[in-house]
Amino acid sequence: MKKQTIICVDDEEIILEAIQEQLESTFGDEYNIETSDSGEDALEFFKELLDEGQQVPVIISDYIMPGMKGDELLKQIHELSPESLKILLTGQASIEGISNAINNAKLYRFISKPWDKNDLVLTVKQAVKSFLQEIKIRKQNTELLELNASLEEQVIERTEELRKANAAKDKFFSIIAHDLKSPFNALLGLSEAMLENWQEIPDDNKIEFVQDINKASKSTYNLLQNLLEWSRSQTGKVKVEASEFSPLEIVNDNLEVLKQHADSKKITIANELNPEVKCFADKNMISTVFRNLISNAIKFTHPNGTIKITSFAKNSHYEFCVTDNGIGMDEATKNSLFNLSSKTQRFGTSHESGTGLGLHLCKEFVENNKGKLTVISKENEGSTFCFTLPIAH
Repeated sequence: MKKQTIICVDDEEIILEAIQEQLESTFGDEYNIETSDSGEDALEFFKELLDEGQQVPVIISDYIMPGMKGDELLKQIHELSPESLKILLTGQASIEGISNAINNAKLYRFISKPWDKNDLVLTVKQAVKSFLQEIKIRKQNTELLELNASLEEQVIERTEELRKANAAKDKFFSIIAHDLKSPFNALLGLSEAMLENWQEIPDDNKIEFVQDINKASKSTYNLLQNLLEWSRSQTGKVKVEASEFSPLEIVNDNLEVLKQHADSKKITIANELNPEVKCFADKNMISTVFRNLISNAIKFTHPNGTIKITSFAKNSHYEFCVTDNGIGMDEATKNSLFNLSSKTQRFGTSHESGTGLGLHLCKEFVENNKGKLTVISKENEGSTFCFTLPIAH
């Protein structure tokens, strides 16, 4: 790193040599002590130093010089570098000249000739110290301003993120509230109709009423179950408790739960998972993922359709896929599946209702277990939902 420079200006060579010698004995190790015999030369030299990116802590100038006087020199230097400290060293300065230097160049100090060496050295020491402190303060102020600007920007960004998140959740819960009304209205309507007209309703119709109530109850229960699990995940109350388990076992358990729905639509489900496959993840979360994906596949598959559950080794993970030959999705529907602010409710092939909440839950649970959920779908040709899980070692 280059030394900073202290400049001394006087038209008398003997004066310059004396000042240079006295200052170099004290400051020579840390600063270059440069001299100039005129205000014009000193100003040009000063500009050259600034162009090179150097700082000039102190400039000492005589007042009476041929051409440019000391007060005018210091004034122009102040305009170029306000932080440089200016000292007027002369025995013939007028009150007007000193006032000009004070008012227009912020003169640091006036020293009369002949000067005392100790006084000169102490004055320059204090000037250098003030210069360095001012530079440090300016740097800290700049850093603080930048930090404040950065923090303000982060606050604005975070506030906007929270606003969008809250707006999305508000909209999402309004959708949930709306969708909860439908099954409850159905339950209330059917049960009231049965209570008021029990004797007049034929037995065959009674069975249909009970089936409809059962169907609405299951739909509402599944919705509430997913909503509860999703709410717990949002508040951080659901923690990942990973362990080694067989995906085949939890898929078989869920198929038993969903068997009645699949059988009612005469849908064939082929579970092709390898019994030797072992994963390391939260078993309960992954059970929820499989249940939702298989339930959705049944919902959007036509009667007499097929569903296939497969697994493949993929690097350090296993990839599990639930594939159906149902109604599929267009690009717009597929792209909005995981957008909280979008209403992606679609009715199943037997007019089953849903909100898409289960898919949000699947995505979060898979990602919580270091996996990734992907979707491949084509309208009227079916859908494939795949997710990865770490292999158990």
